[in-house]
Amino acid sequence: MGAKDLAIPSRIPAIRHPEDWTALEGLRPGWAFILGGGLDAVAQATGLLQRKKWRVFLHVDMIRGLSKDLEGLRFLREYAGPDGIISTHSPVITQGRRAGLLTVQRIFLLDSQSVATGIQQTHSTEPDVVETLPGILPDVTRRVIREVACPVITGGLITSQEQVAMMLAAGVKGVSTSDRSLWT
Repeated sequence: MGAKDLAIPSRIPAIRHPEDWTALEGLRPGWAFILGGGLDAVAQATGLLQRKKWRVFLHVDMIRGLSKDLEGLRFLREYAGPDGIISTHSPVITQGRRAGLLTVQRIFLLDSQSVATGIQQTHSTEPDVVETLPGILPDVTRRVIREVACPVITGGLITSQEQVAMMLAAGVKGVSTSDRSLWT
């Protein structure tokens, strides 16, 4: 099942450390991003969150103790059991798809060349979701939405409810943030 078949929530909590999973207590389950940590802690947090009906995505570029090749991602799928992975690296997205995981490919909106390269990479990797960073550039994000073949979310540098509303109005399906005040 691809992300097009999933309900992407408009707010996606992002936790920097797996031990912070308790910050999601009391929130309505949706998607949660775990942005780093050791392999054991990430696996434990993933299991705890999934038992509470969260869909958990792991930022594999930031997990300590994990090889990001096909064997490593298959191990991650079996050991930690996330719903999906997040990566900025095209080969990791390709291997994640081969390992049977949902994939979120992050692309950075640094300049016109990085935007064009990011869009081009998504055409070859075919991620389930693209995440643009930073999440405060509605015009550039609209271009990404027009040019990629999957849902787009955004994140990074979002500090207010107004910015969340602006990006949702620009057409993103969801906004990921580590700012707890913006999770609801």
